Amino acid sequence: MQKKFFPIIIITVLLLGLAVTGYILPTQKQKVPVRILFQNSGGKVIFKHLKHHQIYEISCDKCHHERKTANNDPLPCGSCHPESFDKDFVRNHINSFPDNTYCIKCHHAELGKLNFNHEAHEEHADDDCQTCHHGEDIEEELQKCSNCHTSAGTKEIPSIRDAAHDRCVKCHEGQFKDGLKGCNPCHKMKDMTHYKGDTTPCAQCHQKPSKDLVLNRMSAFHDQCMICHRELKKGPYKDNDCDKCHLR
Repeated sequence: MQKKFFPIIIITVLLLGLAVTGYILPTQKQKVPVRILFQNSGGKVIFKHLKHHQIYEISCDKCHHERKTANNDPLPCGSCHPESFDKDFVRNHINSFPDNTYCIKCHHAELGKLNFNHEAHEEHADDDCQTCHHGEDIEEELQKCSNCHTSAGTKEIPSIRDAAHDRCVKCHEGQFKDGLKGCNPCHKMKDMTHYKGDTTPCAQCHQKPSKDLVLNRMSAFHDQCMICHRELKKGPYKDNDCDKCHLR
């Protein structure tokens, strides 16, 4: 073989080795951003991320509360805390998470089998089916509630949740008056860890609007930042210190 091909062969081998090494070695983690610019209607905020993390020695899980171990990269705040709870967030937020194991952080319960003994209730009601079922003018023959009542409900027909609760509270008024501690007294909850079905809308169980269930981004930052600054009594922690963070 001619000597003039040796350099080409050597370079080819080196490049091949470099490619294999790059493929085998794990990808380098993204460095902690020095500064982050937050857009805000009250004025942009420049957050000195590196200063808080290295100089002030604030651990990641102090702010990124979904981070369980030091080996987990924190999720972007917008994955859970949107600027506004609109249709775009509801539709696209799932793409912010690496896998569906994060779903159970918010979608924490799916109603399983109902703890309802039909025979015991029938006996207690003295075989009067209309205690729970409608009269013959609406329900000529006894049928499942779900035949008419859907999960969402309509203006004319309430959701199956509201319809069932309205019927139950007539007999179990004391239990509802004292306040039910979660859904477990009546429902057997499903294990959501490996749940792959469609998740129930928040409003199905939570009476408050969905925007109150998870803090939006501004409220989340204000809570995290102000609580820390108030504890230390340093930096912007008073109600009139807005201009110390927001650029007018």
